[in-house]
Amino acid sequence: MIDAVLLFGAMNIVFEFVLLSMMPPRYRLRVLGSSAMRNALHVLFLALNLIVHWGTLIGSMSSIMAFIASMITVRIAQFIYGSITDQQYIVGVKRYSLEQLT
Repeated sequence: MIDAVLLFGAMNIVFEFVLLSMMPPRYRLRVLGSSAMRNALHVLFLALNLIVHWGTLIGSMSSIMAFIASMITVRIAQFIYGSITDQQYIVGVKRYSLEQLT
């Protein structure tokens, strides 16, 4: 049972990271820099997993794991891509030019 929960958590990390990577850099960095948008992203993945896995014990545990995995994914994405907070670009491992961000 716990292996299914961990598998769903790993799948959630990959899915959320791919979705974040598909966003244009300008919007991605603003989402990663805004605490309200990050919290909305966490709640969105929690709600999505609750809808998909409603009514089972493994589903409830998977939803909580998805919430935790979403927090981990956002921190990883902030480290890799950076963020924009208060009109200040915080550089991550992958640097963007000014032309890409305007």
